[in-house]
Amino acid sequence: MLQFLFLFIIFVIFFIILFLALPYYYAFDFEYKKQLKFRFAFSLFFLQFIFTADSGGQLFFFKILNYKKKININENNIAKFMKNKSKKVIKEKIVNKTAENKKEKPEESRKKSKFKFDFSLINKKNLNHIFRFIVKLIKILKMDYLKLNLVFSFADPYYNGIFLAYYYTFKELFDYPDFKARINWQEVMFEAEGSTGGKIIPLKIIAHFLIFIFSIRSLKIFWQLYKSNSKKG
Repeated sequence: MLQFLFLFIIFVIFFIILFLALPYYYAFDFEYKKQLKFRFAFSLFFLQFIFTADSGGQLFFFKILNYKKKININENNIAKFMKNKSKKVIKEKIVNKTAENKKEKPEESRKKSKFKFDFSLINKKNLNHIFRFIVKLIKILKMDYLKLNLVFSFADPYYNGIFLAYYYTFKELFDYPDFKARINWQEVMFEAEGSTGGKIIPLKIIAHFLIFIFSIRSLKIFWQLYKSNSKKG
């Protein structure tokens, strides 16, 4: 019996690791011209999930090889039940949290806000360590393609200038030739259309986070934070 249980656990772990190591492909496209409509597709081998939404409602498609099943979310009783149930749970949590806050003593409130940040951690080595982690994560998550066309204008031209600065910085960092943005200086407006897609490998993302968390530099940061907050007073 124990041998069977052990083999079953090994079998489950193997399949979890296998599914985390597989590439999952996604595609997203949208259009906004006074109204938003979009489509999101997620696929793995012969399985595909498609979600679409526009002013007419939301639709969910489930595809296995040549079999395709359409579900109208607006008319789905299960979806309505889950939506109403989630609203009820959130409302109850807000009411309970408000009641707890009213009962809470000032001493307890002060204890909860005891965390102190050690500003000596903000130095060149730590910032470089975090920046390298972010850059590598962006490369892992980088989309295979990005097509985006924006035409807009803010009421304040100052914000238009700020956006253009970020826009050209993004264009230099990433090679997406179909990413275009134009400012309409005549009127305040917003129109956009675009599409993107790529693949993600969950195991690769998890491994990247674990390597960062358990690196010597990160452990030193966590240890210093612990020491600075464990001191009395």
